[in-house]
Amino acid sequence: MKKTILFIADRPDWAYEFMIKAWLPFLQKDYDCFIAYDDDYSIKKNNSKGKLFQFIFNFKSYLKFLVFKLIKKNEAVYFLNKSRKYYYPRYISDKVYQYKTDLNKELTAKKNFDIKIEMAYYFQYMAEFPFSAKKNIVGIFTDKFPHEGPSNDLKNNIDRSRLNQEEFFEKYIKPYDHLIVGGGNLLTRYKKLTDKVDFVYGIYGQENFVENKNVGKNPFLTVGWTGNPTRTMKGFEEYIVPAIENAKKTGRDIRLKTKFSGPYQDLFTFYQDVDVVIVASDADSGPSMYAEACLSGVPCISTKVGLPLMGIKDNENGFLINRDVEELENKIINLYDNRDLLKAMSVKVKSDYLQWMDNKITIEHIKKVL
Repeated sequence: MKKTILFIADRPDWAYEFMIKAWLPFLQKDYDCFIAYDDDYSIKKNNSKGKLFQFIFNFKSYLKFLVFKLIKKNEAVYFLNKSRKYYYPRYISDKVYQYKTDLNKELTAKKNFDIKIEMAYYFQYMAEFPFSAKKNIVGIFTDKFPHEGPSNDLKNNIDRSRLNQEEFFEKYIKPYDHLIVGGGNLLTRYKKLTDKVDFVYGIYGQENFVENKNVGKNPFLTVGWTGNPTRTMKGFEEYIVPAIENAKKTGRDIRLKTKFSGPYQDLFTFYQDVDVVIVASDADSGPSMYAEACLSGVPCISTKVGLPLMGIKDNENGFLINRDVEELENKIINLYDNRDLLKAMSVKVKSDYLQWMDNKITIEHIKKVL
């Protein structure tokens, strides 16, 4: 009988689930794989009301739950936790899904698993899950400390961002059987605290990215960027946009191509007319944009974080820079003026990337953890 794995992601078809989907074709021979979502089990704050309120509220919720069960309405019914600090949802049929071989999902009733992998460390205090597992694994995928993510732990009345590294580890990581981390400095940082930590990653649909054979051949330079532009840690509005605008003021024809949202499949062809991508993050342990660009033969200018820190050979297949508008502007101008260097980087970037980040290689990392 196959062992069972329950993955916990934030929401369907988002970054964490895409990483999971990169692993599934390599895992399904040996494991039955399931997924549940933090969004379905998110808790809500309660303003410390008394036991009588708790009793009445939960009694009404129980009656509502019975009615939903009778009419087969599978919507969340909220109960007040015994601590009275927060409300948590329950369903007549738990929202957990099994992956089929084609990576589609179907609702199932399973509660107990051999392994549970929570892809983000903050799910444990942002949600309450009705699932159990013999082995529990937790992930960190933001490359700075305090880690990016919700800091208000409602369950314990803790501002997680105020904890030092050791306190954070003791409270939120040590109770798990293993820690998985993304790129950059995370593995080195946590190796100092535990030997139960491994680097993992995966890019969904890596074989579908269209390689750009025309990098540097146009008279203009196209800079590509994907992600959420409002997240400060990404540095899009604070660093990338000003650097490009400054470079354009020199009279150079520099264009910006962006994708802030939309179907994942659109990314497969996004880079086919992009000359270079920019990572200006101070916290990413990815970003996946770097991997996608590499698979498309597009070099990257990046701050010293995440996967770029691990994969860029400075001035050979990309540039590593400080988080500085002027330095970024100078690198953009350098590539605009030096097309031979840009083309040489493009030729190397995919083969260099696949030497260490091909899914066939990185799958061995998560298999080791399992």
